[in-house]
Amino acid sequence: MKRTIALIIALVLCCAAVPALAAGNIQLTDDTAHYVLSHSDGYRVYYYATVTNNGDTRARVNDLLFEIRDKEDVAVESTSKYALYPEILDPGQSGWLVITRDVKDTDDKGIIDHFALTVTTKAADDDEELRPLTASAEYVAKDEDDNEDVLRATVTNDGEERAFKATVAMAARDGDGKLLCVVGNGTGDIGLAPGGALLMRSAIRSDIMDEIEDAGAAVASVEAVAYRVVDTDD
Repeated sequence: MKRTIALIIALVLCCAAVPALAAGNIQLTDDTAHYVLSHSDGYRVYYYATVTNNGDTRARVNDLLFEIRDKEDVAVESTSKYALYPEILDPGQSGWLVITRDVKDTDDKGIIDHFALTVTTKAADDDEELRPLTASAEYVAKDEDDNEDVLRATVTNDGEERAFKATVAMAARDGDGKLLCVVGNGTGDIGLAPGGALLMRSAIRSDIMDEIEDAGAAVASVEAVAYRVVDTDD
């Protein structure tokens, strides 16, 4: 199926005194999408992308619009909801964008022809600090717990303070390095003591695995990122 994406990046400066090149510039570098049957009598689009901050200061997304368009370039659905892991990107740092949207009341997957993605960025606040945790991940096909294809992460707190409300995200790639899917979870009130480790398990949806396998692909590698966003102004 034909699938293209138009990406528009607009820079939002926090104040007029900031030079133009100081604004974060988040650029899409790799993307993929899966269309699976949803419970809303239509199709659900799972869109994943690798994005990179090509600016020279820390950046985060200010606003986003994702449109699903048909062959006539008419938007059939849109959303501004997304997840970005991590939500703050240092200059030169890459992260993963995840967007999910239903196309309702249709039994024709072909109505999904291409996407349009508009993103505005802004410089991250000075009192927002992203504190990384050490993370590694692996893919387990049909794991022994409940016979699902899963991504497993091991997260270690190498710091000297307790780590609550961490976020863990994992990205699966094929043998050519192509992004296949991304999963992310938060630990909430489950914390890590200094030197402690936490295991996290996220299942890959069976319908997404079916699409991956139908395309002749397979999970060959997994990347993981774990971090906390701390308000240093407290």
